[in-house]
Amino acid sequence: MKLKLIIFDFYKTLGFQVSKIELKDFFVFYKKIGVEFKTEEDIKAFTLLFSELIGCSANWLELGKNLLEKVLEKPSPEKIKALADFYKENIVYQLYDDVKEIINLPYRKAVLTANAKFLIKKLGLEKFAKLFTPRETKFLKPDPKAFLAVLENLKVKPEETIMVGDEIERDLIPAQNLGMKTILIDRGNKIEDSPFKKISSLAELKNLLEPVV
Repeated sequence: MKLKLIIFDFYKTLGFQVSKIELKDFFVFYKKIGVEFKTEEDIKAFTLLFSELIGCSANWLELGKNLLEKVLEKPSPEKIKALADFYKENIVYQLYDDVKEIINLPYRKAVLTANAKFLIKKLGLEKFAKLFTPRETKFLKPDPKAFLAVLENLKVKPEETIMVGDEIERDLIPAQNLGMKTILIDRGNKIEDSPFKKISSLAELKNLLEPVV
């Protein structure tokens, strides 16, 4: 069936985080506002909570409020604003240079991400692709309902779609199970013996599309 839609993951597929400070600096700041982690499990739980909440938040202030209300009893507005300002200053994303290689591909394009729209909107992706975050889909990858929400919104069938992402478990397997074609982007060529068609740069995508479809 003819290809109509390419769905891209965002993080490590189209964009990456610019490290303005070190990871330890985040925990120093958390301690200043009263959030402390006693075990590795506490850190993992907080990281998971952050991942779940960021895509559903409308802005940094809402994220700060949602996070602190989960980990502190009655957090003050000052602490919420301080956390929001800290995130705004230190969490920044950029697009990979090779994103320009996909802009003019003659197919509809969508981005399915757990990241917040307010965080990546300024990167200009909406000039050539429709953005889908948990605020739109109501689900997080790898839940197949997240992928189906994109297809239903754009009125495209799974067999008319290719999913391009860097995570096999979160991006490719659920898409494949729904009947989509899949392409793994492995920047740095770190994944060996992958059962999925693989590229190391978006510049290679065009050459793979005809064989895939």
